[in-house]
Amino acid sequence: MLSTATQRLRLGAAAWALRRQGPDPLNLVLRRHRVYILPSRFGVAFGILVFAMILGAMNYASSLGFALAFMLTGLSLVAMHHCHNNLLGTRIRFSGAHPVFAGETCEFRLALGNDAGAPRYELTLRHNEYDTQPQDLQPGETQSLVLKVPTHHRGVVKLRRCSVTTRYPGNLFKAWSWIHMDAECIVYPEPATAGRPVPVSGGGNGSRSIGEQGDADFAGLKIAVPGDPPQRIAWKAYARSNELLTKQFTGGEQRAQLLEWNELAGLETEERLSQLTRWCLDAAEEGCAFGIVIPGTTVSLGIGRSQLHECLKALALFDGTSDQ
Repeated sequence: MLSTATQRLRLGAAAWALRRQGPDPLNLVLRRHRVYILPSRFGVAFGILVFAMILGAMNYASSLGFALAFMLTGLSLVAMHHCHNNLLGTRIRFSGAHPVFAGETCEFRLALGNDAGAPRYELTLRHNEYDTQPQDLQPGETQSLVLKVPTHHRGVVKLRRCSVTTRYPGNLFKAWSWIHMDAECIVYPEPATAGRPVPVSGGGNGSRSIGEQGDADFAGLKIAVPGDPPQRIAWKAYARSNELLTKQFTGGEQRAQLLEWNELAGLETEERLSQLTRWCLDAAEEGCAFGIVIPGTTVSLGIGRSQLHECLKALALFDGTSDQ
């Protein structure tokens, strides 16, 4: 019950901070008005100990006890000041998040920088129950940290709220600032297990292989670009020139697969998306051109990593209500 009440209190405080600060840009610098500070558990115990020392000094009229208690009180006030200042001038910038498949862990990359003129110590990013390792930042230094968020469904995962915290020095106080960035990560549908082949038909609706027959003639070499089929890499030329080249051909059969929603009649929406994801991955691995046709969206034929991303993104963002 206590943990539930604590969680509700944290959520309420974070919601209040959002109303007070508003949404944050993807690149921000922490200023004094948005840094909060409270005693840590160790700090509360330390305060109780100092209070007990003062009571004991009063009871026994001990000047040495008063001196020690007031010295510890002064040290704690200095620690509070330094703990609060330790976050000032910290820059947080969203560096991106690579798309993942449903069920995998999304990694939000955040760059933590120090725009202040003094070092910053033991800075930690936190999201829910996940904490990064404490980082020290010298003036002008930037380090990249990763916040991991589990995924369960396709679509878009948003890092709506995280916090940057510090307990330096002495772990007597905890200073933090809530970050409300609209950072996103695309989650592709979970691929179906291999086994259902890509259907081939001569026309009409459905997935199909298209192209023209003929003899494939070698046309030359070109500089390789991301997305070129691995089987066309000229390894011998690479060994001679240390430059990655791909072979070019004229004529021959150019396979292309247009993967269509209607070819999977009888399956549920998520099962269709899962199977189309598998076919896109298989087509990209084979190096042939492919595209998809789903209700409300058509991705024309293409090849390479960018084409694969466009197809999988369309499947990830598919609105099931458009399936009539």
